[in-house]
Amino acid sequence: MKAAVLRCDRIVVEDVPAPTPGTGEVVVKVRACGICGSDLHMGQHMHHIIENGKAAGLPTADFERSVNEGVVLGHEFVGEIVDFGPQTQRSLKLGQRVCSMPFVLKAGAPVLVGSNPETPGAYSEYMLLTEALLLPVDESVTDEAAALVEPVAVAVHSVNKATMAAEHAAIVVGCGPIGLAIIAVLKARGVRHIVASDLSAKRRELAGLMGATHVVNGASESVIAKTATVAPGAPVIIFENTGAPGMLNRLVLEAPQNTTIVVTGITPGKESFMPLIAVGKELNFRFVIYYTPDEFVEALQLVRSGAINWKPMITGKVGLEGVAQAFKDLADPERHAKILITPFAG
Repeated sequence: MKAAVLRCDRIVVEDVPAPTPGTGEVVVKVRACGICGSDLHMGQHMHHIIENGKAAGLPTADFERSVNEGVVLGHEFVGEIVDFGPQTQRSLKLGQRVCSMPFVLKAGAPVLVGSNPETPGAYSEYMLLTEALLLPVDESVTDEAAALVEPVAVAVHSVNKATMAAEHAAIVVGCGPIGLAIIAVLKARGVRHIVASDLSAKRRELAGLMGATHVVNGASESVIAKTATVAPGAPVIIFENTGAPGMLNRLVLEAPQNTTIVVTGITPGKESFMPLIAVGKELNFRFVIYYTPDEFVEALQLVRSGAINWKPMITGKVGLEGVAQAFKDLADPERHAKILITPFAG
């Protein structure tokens, strides 16, 4: 079968062995998979990730093997069951479309798909999943929508971690796919004031379509000052999704007293801010990643019910041969937010 393999900072399409399901596993035909910002980080900053990990004393063996042996990325997916392994319940039928939290169970422990050569992800024609983690996707949900359940689950988790109350105003810094999904979830939760900031005119436009009530150009206007104008006196919660160097320090300097800052953006290198200011303002930091199983189910329900407007997020589709160029194209925020890979399209 064909797969797009990340090896030594390059994406190459190769023939790889078709998966054989083990105990409790199924084979799915990949119908669509989103390109995530973390995939781009791995493609562009793998060596920096390894260096920083070693400096921090973290295990980096899987990353190093991925650089040399190659890894099939892809954790935002929808697929169609085509085969069952031994000791499977078969409560779902062949041909059923499914999505799943992007983990497979190995010796009873969850392992992220697309994280090492042994657990390839969905940048491929077929992939292995754990049957017990599958969620059926009904006919009312398109492949495109189902492929967005994973980033929407990140947004659900981020908003849950923020513990927002009715009186809060939300500030969304960075309107890439996660920022856009957070805006959509905030709107679905009934948040009255959602003020979004981005340097890109295209992404500011998308933020409005997803549900932001006010949008500002972060290069020329303070999103925090704008929020104080549109929601005077309201306590704020900031969602930082850029990972831009210096952004945390900027937010610490500008944030009002008692602000909660929820951080989804990942800075490739080190980041710093002045603790004295954060302490003086009694700021709260919440660093988030992934989601709970219940939050993943909630994300699927939000997509299925139409409670969120997911369509503006998808700005392009490619086959496996187009993945390498898609990585380059996603560097231009005026062109793209989310590109889907459809291995069998066309």
